[in-house]
Amino acid sequence: MAAEENINKLFPVFFKLEQLRVLLIGGGNVALEKLQAIVNNAPKTKVTVVAREVFDSFKEEATKHETISIIVGEYAPHYLDDCDLVIAAVNDIPASEIIRKDAKAKGKLINVADKPELCDFYLGSIVTKGNLKLAISTNGKSPTVAKRLKEVFNELLPGELEEVLENLQQIRNKLKGDFTNKVQQLNEITKILIDEK
Repeated sequence: MAAEENINKLFPVFFKLEQLRVLLIGGGNVALEKLQAIVNNAPKTKVTVVAREVFDSFKEEATKHETISIIVGEYAPHYLDDCDLVIAAVNDIPASEIIRKDAKAKGKLINVADKPELCDFYLGSIVTKGNLKLAISTNGKSPTVAKRLKEVFNELLPGELEEVLENLQQIRNKLKGDFTNKVQQLNEITKILIDEK
């Protein structure tokens, strides 16, 4: 039973973030990390930023993207009305708890920076090789370990993976038969990727 409790029970998903609206609360260094994670993965995402103070480095990044708007001022619950996801990156635990309560009351999913117990979802470390994207989660226990694993995978995975994916898509499109038959054929073809030499 104890071993089962130590299993990461998060359900991994990939959002089509450019089709969603994100509310980012905060304009400091942590908010900048969150903003960079968004624009590095889905650069056309509509992001509304609400912050009492906006650091110059944050403004500099935000102005590179026409889909990011900044409102300088206090957070208020009505900002939640026009978003699908909420990211709170404020260095204020009571304020974070209020934002989470408001988000939950409006049925919004929320990530609260550095407070795993207040999160509905985490922003994991991401490895991208063309169309291949790997998300790494430590269940909020150690972002540093996730970051180190990201570095390892970035180094280990060859740059030619995009070409492999393109070729496999062409093969997949030409396969005949039902779903099970296609899966068996693709499994046979891709076995070379894991066979030891």
